[in-house]
Amino acid sequence: MRKSPVVPVLLAVALSLTACGSRLSDSERRAAASGALVSQGGAGGGTTGATTDATTGGSTGGGGSTGGVAAATTGATSGTAGTSGTTGTAGTGGGAPAPAGGNGGATDVGVTDTSITLGNVSDLSGPVPGLFQGAVIGTQAYLAKVNSAGGVYGRQLKLKVGDGQLQCDENTKQTQDLSTKVFAFVGSFSIYDGCGADELKKTPGIPDIHNALDHKALVLPNNFSVAPLVAGWRTGPLLDYKKKYADRWGAIGTIYANAGGGAATWAGCKAAIESLGGKVLYERGFQAAETDFTADIVAMQRAGVKMIYVIASDAPSFARLVTAARQQAVDWPLLAGGIAYDQGFIQRAGAAAEGVYNDQQFAMFFNKDEADRVPAVKDFQTWTNKVAPGEKLDLFAVYGWASAQMFVKALTDAGPKAKRADILAQLRKVTSFDADGMLAPANPAGKKPPTCWLGAVVKGGQWVRVTPAKGFRCDGPYFYYKG
Repeated sequence: MRKSPVVPVLLAVALSLTACGSRLSDSERRAAASGALVSQGGAGGGTTGATTDATTGGSTGGGGSTGGVAAATTGATSGTAGTSGTTGTAGTGGGAPAPAGGNGGATDVGVTDTSITLGNVSDLSGPVPGLFQGAVIGTQAYLAKVNSAGGVYGRQLKLKVGDGQLQCDENTKQTQDLSTKVFAFVGSFSIYDGCGADELKKTPGIPDIHNALDHKALVLPNNFSVAPLVAGWRTGPLLDYKKKYADRWGAIGTIYANAGGGAATWAGCKAAIESLGGKVLYERGFQAAETDFTADIVAMQRAGVKMIYVIASDAPSFARLVTAARQQAVDWPLLAGGIAYDQGFIQRAGAAAEGVYNDQQFAMFFNKDEADRVPAVKDFQTWTNKVAPGEKLDLFAVYGWASAQMFVKALTDAGPKAKRADILAQLRKVTSFDADGMLAPANPAGKKPPTCWLGAVVKGGQWVRVTPAKGFRCDGPYFYYKG
């Protein structure tokens, strides 16, 4: 697998993904785009062009033109009907043949009798090339799986990719251009999706299935996010920590990124902690250029800290904090809220990672043992490797995959005569969605975030699932933060 360097990029996005609901100001976006932030580690190079065709799967096996995305392998056997999700939500894993009477032909924008063209606007070039390439890969991977089984009602699914380039104007331009050519937007991921939302607001008849970062995108009636990002925090893991570490619950320490919404993200979590009787004794916002957190550990010791919980950060920075904690020989529980489950975390932290605990709202998507437990994870690993061999598996790819799955389910349920209005009608019925166990269940139609979670620990140099044995725990409500 190709190794990607850790590059200064949009921590704001990582925070939004793991923390559910950071909102970005214009100044934060500018800081991110200028390289002032730190990411979980970049994906490979992306496109340098604007809009590219990326036909996935199908009998011709056309490949994507975004950087690192190879031609989708066809003829695979895993495109059969999807299995039920581990939390009970059924999905769609295969194609649907054309009915005897035909599929209606060119029924809407981007539709012919043999194909449906979809759009995806993701940040692929600019200051951080390949930043959200995973979103394109994940979307292409699911479409390739469906195409290998014959498509939907005799139509192959194609993807046109627009590069947002980490610019508001470019995101708007790409969204505007594609909206007249594609049937729906699926799996997009861009820091400036709020700019594209202004364009989509003008054309509310276009289905937009992507995990919105900007609140303006989330609230659109035609946006359906697979895991809606809402300000606040899940209380399930907090209740678990309160019980397990009763003598430490009143002595918590943290660091958070002092950019990209990090402070607001942490504020929501802190409020949730305090609502459960916890107390934070040390907190500090760090800058992207910082690489040594020894002073923070020393300061935490002086403040009486007895446990660390970090949620508004990134994997590389957390790895450095963990290393500093081990060097100071503290015996504190080292806990993370989603950010530590990263393919590079253990490599960066080394032996210091042992015993680190992570609560998250997505399956352990790069673990082989998780693939053995959850068929959807196995499919995800199989098909992403087919469309982009050797690429890093990240959460952006998971969201692209899940978004494509939700779209295909709506497309199938709407019937053979594909029309935008019919797809929107089906999407409005999706009040429970978990991508067959890839994600904690959420309510896309109601724009309500997931509350369930799972816990994993680093053991023997590997990420190991701790709780529950399969699926997710749903033992605490969501704490909505008013700010």
